[in-house]
Amino acid sequence: MFTAMRGPHSLVPGLPSTFMSVVDGGGGPTLSELDRALIRILQLDGRRSFAALARELGVPEKTVRRRVVELIDGHVIHITTVSDPALLGYQVAAMVGINVDGRRSLRALVGSLAELPHVDYAVITTGRYDALIEVLCRDMAELLTVIDEKLVGAPGVRTVEVFPYLQLHYQEPAWEAAQSKQISAEGGARSALDATDRRIMAILSDDGRLPFAVVGERLGISESQVRKRVARLLETKTMRITAIANPRSLGFETVVWVGIRGCPGQSIVDLAETLTRIPSITYVAVTAGRFDILAEAVCRGMDDVLRVVDSEIRTLTGVADTELLICLDLYYRAVAPLEP
Repeated sequence: MFTAMRGPHSLVPGLPSTFMSVVDGGGGPTLSELDRALIRILQLDGRRSFAALARELGVPEKTVRRRVVELIDGHVIHITTVSDPALLGYQVAAMVGINVDGRRSLRALVGSLAELPHVDYAVITTGRYDALIEVLCRDMAELLTVIDEKLVGAPGVRTVEVFPYLQLHYQEPAWEAAQSKQISAEGGARSALDATDRRIMAILSDDGRLPFAVVGERLGISESQVRKRVARLLETKTMRITAIANPRSLGFETVVWVGIRGCPGQSIVDLAETLTRIPSITYVAVTAGRFDILAEAVCRGMDDVLRVVDSEIRTLTGVADTELLICLDLYYRAVAPLEP
């Protein structure tokens, strides 16, 4: 899933350092037009060199280097890897709808659930659920354990509804790209990951701009081997290296989830594919349960939300019903490969 930084940009107190919070208001550093331009480019290519950034933006390389370092150190952006969780060893994923009983603060409860090692994404929402929690597991047995031991009966949780993913159909972490769909949802034949690939991705998930020589030193292989492996993973779209950022930093004020029920006789996979072509849609999962599809949209404002839901989704052939969940606060953690 995608990004989060409280306010615009501080880490959430009490959450692991890998977690960021994203949508609620608050203070934070003011971003310049140069900052925003850097973020847009780094979302498309998180390893773009300082020299290339300077040439593209027409500013001194020293200035670019300083601002990128400050954006990273200030937790405004996190350069990390994005990949299909199944390729990283997570064979089972699910979105879990949570309703609370009022015994605990909603923020405190969601913050505590976000700390669970199997959770990579948590959001406070309006609508049917008070929160949505994304869970990544090795298998169904592990998913059952997480639900039974960590979610059901957790202090403050009243009800739990689970939506196992039948297919993670689409994810686009670059907000601007999601508006124009300039990055195709289609990929080539994705590479199978060996142990070295996984270790490289694990290191780059913490720091996507880490020099390949340093990665090689940590793994006991040459810089050229690291470079070739990363190039292959990027070329086959097995992995992307991108800047995860607060959507608000680029003018996207509202994140929403849409639960979609399909019409009998219509292909859900075909409907999911159609959704990927809608501007603002950033995530599409085919699910079991109450909804056939859960889709995330990152929008500039409520007018954009209305356009996505009313004009783009509800009018599609094959859509029987929709439910809208508006995100009030959002937490994200980069996903690293599981150890074999």
